[in-house]
Parts: sequence; C-alpha cells; structure tokens
Amino acid sequence: MFKWLLLFLSPYVVAHQNHTSFGVHGLVLMQVEHKMIASHLPMPAGLHARQLIFEVEGTVDEHEKALKLIKSESLVTFAPNPFELDKLRTGDIAELTGNLYRGHFERGGIQVRKGLKLKVNKILLDKPIVLADNGYFYMSPVTAQSCLLVHKIGRLPSFDQIVQVSCRGQANLTATVDSGQNTPWHEATSLQVRFIRSLYLETQDFSGG
Repeated sequence: MFKWLLLFLSPYVVAHQNHTSFGVHGLVLMQVEHKMIASHLPMPAGLHARQLIFEVEGTVDEHEKALKLIKSESLVTFAPNPFELDKLRTGDIAELTGNLYRGHFERGGIQVRKGLKLKVNKILLDKPIVLADNGYFYMSPVTAQSCLLVHKIGRLPSFDQIVQVSCRGQANLTATVDSGQNTPWHEATSLQVRFIRSLYLETQDFSGG
C-alpha cells in the first residue's frame, strides 16, 4: 500500500521540487482608502525572502466584509492554499483561495472565513530581500492621494513595516526614502510626505536572535 502511495505522489513531489517558490505564502491584509492591499509575509532568507505587495479584490459582498474586519482589527491575515510565488509575480496566478484570520494565522489567530477567493490585481512592490543597511523605505503609490512606504528589510535585527502616507500633489516621488533612523517610522519622523498611519509592523521574524 505504501509503495502505491509513493508512486501516486511522486510526480506531484518532483514537479514542485523544481519550483523553489512553492509553499504556503501567508499574507497580511490592509486597507488604503477603498482598496484592499495584500503583503506577503517575508522572512530574512529562504523561500519567503521577498517583499511582495499587491492589490486584491473579492466579490462585492466579500470585499466589504473583509474591509470591515480590517477596520475593526489591528491585524488580519490570509492563509492561501499553497502556490508558487513566482507565478503570482509574473501574472500567471490571477486568484488565490484560502482562509481569513483575525490576528496572525501562525500565532493563534482566529479563523473567521474559510475558502475565501481573492482576485489578484495590480502588483505594487516586488523586491528581493537583500540584507543591507536599515532605514530605507520603498515608495509605492496606491491612489492619487495615498502612497505606501515599505521598509527595505536590512541586516538583522531589522523590521518589516508598511506605512500609509499622503502623497497628494507630490510630482517627483523618489523610489526610495532615507528615514535617517534604524527604527520604525512614526508620526514624528520628519520627511516630505505626511504620515497617516502605520498599517503593519513585524519585528519578531527579524530580531536576528
């Protein structure tokens, strides 16, 4: 029986051994104005060493329910079925199916929706993690009013942070911004854009301990 099971599974296993980006790629869900934004939960090295942020959309009813949950919770995560991250990056995956969680799905989060389908829309940021200097933020426009500042994860200890800022009327936005500090962005950080709120902050996975 075991031999027959191995014969059945072997083609599946071999096929995915050739795709190093295949796995469970958890996402944090955020709201910027009317848009729902998903950010791949990165790690400093290995399978998840990529900062990937993109717009997602559910059906009208599911979209509104998800945004309502995001508004009411400090953290909402989505655990999709296993997929190849590289295929999503290249546009070969147009939809993800998975479970929605109040809190972090790997740290005791509570499942609130099973089998949720999210359409993958515009990719906002796609960068590999390179352990360089901390304190630099990628600038990514989302709407005419709002941009994301995404911390460029650097040498450990580091942090993953996504900040919503007002970029209305900013004609010459730079691709990266130097915050001049090695700590998370906060309202008192003085730069050319106006801080709105910190959407996501993760330090545990980048403590270097």
